[in-house]
Amino acid sequence: MSKHTPIGLQIKNFREEKGLSQNEVVERLAEKGINMSRETLSKIENGNRALSAMELNAICKVLNIDINVFFEENEDDDLVTLFRRKNYSEKTLEEVEKLQDVIKMFIYQKKIYNGEFKSQKKKPLWEEC
Repeated sequence: MSKHTPIGLQIKNFREEKGLSQNEVVERLAEKGINMSRETLSKIENGNRALSAMELNAICKVLNIDINVFFEENEDDDLVTLFRRKNYSEKTLEEVEKLQDVIKMFIYQKKIYNGEFKSQKKKPLWEEC
């Protein structure tokens, strides 16, 4: 999920991934001392109601997710970071980094071919000093 996905929608996605209904989440919240109706949870998921830090913390505990997932920077563009999060070995990360460099090179070459990249005219070295 992107960082730009609203928190309510992220909660809904996590809840559905866990196979829980809104009623089940509300019941589990009540066990943790948070009284919330199913309608309120629905409003939060649909972005029609803000939620407090306490409510978010309790929902994270019920869904068994780290609260930091809602505030992380989106680094999905970097394959090495993505594989590092999945706890791959250092050898795998090195290979992924090489692959990523090759892909970047192809993207760079494509930009040159399509005329999207303009070379900069450089001054002779003696003029730069």
